[in-house]
Amino acid sequence: MFQELCMLIWNQLLLVDQCTGLQGFLVFHAFGGGTGSGFTSLLMEALSAAYNKTSKVEFAVYPASQVSPVVVEPYNSVLTAYANMAEFDCSFLFDNESIYNICHRNLDIERPTYTNLNRLIGQIASSITA
Repeated sequence: MFQELCMLIWNQLLLVDQCTGLQGFLVFHAFGGGTGSGFTSLLMEALSAAYNKTSKVEFAVYPASQVSPVVVEPYNSVLTAYANMAEFDCSFLFDNESIYNICHRNLDIERPTYTNLNRLIGQIASSITA
């Protein structure tokens, strides 16, 4: 699975090399999960080496114990935060529990799904980058 994901991303990066006006990278990931935190750290290390002068903006979801019961999320979060500090030019962190509460209380969504949470983050990201 990991090698397939690496090859998929590598093929996309080959397309990036053909761009004439590349302005930067927007990276969306989670801090808590193994793929969101560990793989993103490896990816950003490679991007920074290959595209050092290109801006890299991070949109990351920080885990909350009330929303996810995964025990290792705090450890992954600390390790990811340390690994990514030097890789991104700008970071926007979203607290998972706060995003959930906004969907529930302000948007009147009874039981917010990941789709609802991701759409809210997408709206915020589009307002930042507009």
